[in-house]
Amino acid sequence: MIKKICLAATTYFLAFSTFAFSSCPKAEVTNSPRFCESFKTAARCYCTSSGLPAGLCQNVDEIYLRMVVIYSTLENACRSQKYTSQQDCLDNWRCYLYGGMDSQSRICSSNGSRCTTMNV
Repeated sequence: MIKKICLAATTYFLAFSTFAFSSCPKAEVTNSPRFCESFKTAARCYCTSSGLPAGLCQNVDEIYLRMVVIYSTLENACRSQKYTSQQDCLDNWRCYLYGGMDSQSRICSSNGSRCTTMNV
């Protein structure tokens, strides 16, 4: 079990920090009413395209938790990825996790709500 976790973490770390771009869709802009669903779709796609098994990529809350375990902070994780700008990555994850407004004063999901049901 520990070997599987270490292998998954190593694979995720190497793939997440790679310069290769994926054919995954980008999430809608954070103030779109379709932001949450589009973000979940994009996050799952980037996760599986990184080489992790699809079963480890279905729950976006768990993707976030793995990122924080590997990179210590969301800021470090967003700095390491190459798919979007660091700020766009931060805005997307913060809208997903907390709702409210993004760094450009756009209301998350058009109504300020968060996407996750996880207690953060």
